[in-house]
Amino acid sequence: MAITKEIICKFALVGLNLELKKNVLISIDDDGKISNIEPDQPFRLLDTNDRFSHHLILPKFINSHVHIGDSVLKDQAYGSSLKEAVGIGGIKYDMLKLSRKHRILAMRSALLEMIQYGISVCYDFREGGLDGIAEIKEASFNLPIDIHILGRPDKKNSLSDIASQCDGLGLSTPLDYSLEELIEMKTEISDLNTIVVTHIAENAEVIEESFNQLGSTDLYVALKYWDPKILIHLTSLKEKDLLKIPRSKYIVFCTRSNAYFGSGFPNVEYFLKNQFLIGLGTDNIMVIPPNVLNELRWLILKLSEQNYHINPINALKMITSNPSTALGLETGCIKNGYWADLLAVDLNSNSAKFGIDPIMTLLFRSQIPNDVCLNMYHGEEISNDY
Repeated sequence: MAITKEIICKFALVGLNLELKKNVLISIDDDGKISNIEPDQPFRLLDTNDRFSHHLILPKFINSHVHIGDSVLKDQAYGSSLKEAVGIGGIKYDMLKLSRKHRILAMRSALLEMIQYGISVCYDFREGGLDGIAEIKEASFNLPIDIHILGRPDKKNSLSDIASQCDGLGLSTPLDYSLEELIEMKTEISDLNTIVVTHIAENAEVIEESFNQLGSTDLYVALKYWDPKILIHLTSLKEKDLLKIPRSKYIVFCTRSNAYFGSGFPNVEYFLKNQFLIGLGTDNIMVIPPNVLNELRWLILKLSEQNYHINPINALKMITSNPSTALGLETGCIKNGYWADLLAVDLNSNSAKFGIDPIMTLLFRSQIPNDVCLNMYHGEEISNDY
């Protein structure tokens, strides 16, 4: 493919390991994919170059778990328990009492917010059966963000109905089903050839309910009947339970949401030390803004509070190359053949100036979107015309 754009920048985070390179020339082909990466280049004064002489270019972010549908109910769950807020019949289901148009406008606004935060991909837990899938498709029409829809069956729509219209199944919890239904679902899911994602051990009450209802932890039940690819939350598991989790599972934490509901903090250190691929999500938009960089900052500080100081690159991987690797995406990484989904962050802004290291500056100082000088999706700079 012919080269259509060239960008040269002071710093870039290159490859799956986010290696910091200086004076990097990035070439983008006419399909919007990265075709060449050359570090240690002079800043050539070519009209075809976008020059970022005091900037860090990095891959855009991936939000691995979000509920976009309840964005129409922002802050209405404050002071409520987890069950009161998001359990069946809880506050979040008030969204169904509102007009379809109102829900779609709120979802589109939330997606525009994510785009401003530098997010190129999100994984949306999509309630509402086929109607809910249709709503998010309408809300996201023609927006520069990839939404992976994880649908959920309801009384009107079967697993196969849902799977045929989306990218996977987002099943809230095994506790929503009887043992007989779980046995039936196991056969159905194995025939569908689709990914399953579910919440696990979100708080201690879930574990207790799971033993009372199903005779075991929700983790054990989910692994046995659903074989989920992605496990979310994991705040309340004992170490003997953690040992049962295969390393092939992609682990997603949403620790600001956990804090909001007083659900505890997961054993992140265990998963880091055992080299799981870890990602981050922002969970329900009605309680937490979908800014996944702020999610990462919170996680880093909570780990520091436990006297565990995560490697900054390993931290940044949680919202870039980890989900890219775990989920087989061609984004989240500055690499030949990957989409040119890029951010250029000004290292000379008032918030970033005098930072001793570009990565630390990004993680703790840069203001997104204020310090973003380029927000690119599939090789095209994003305009504000949506």
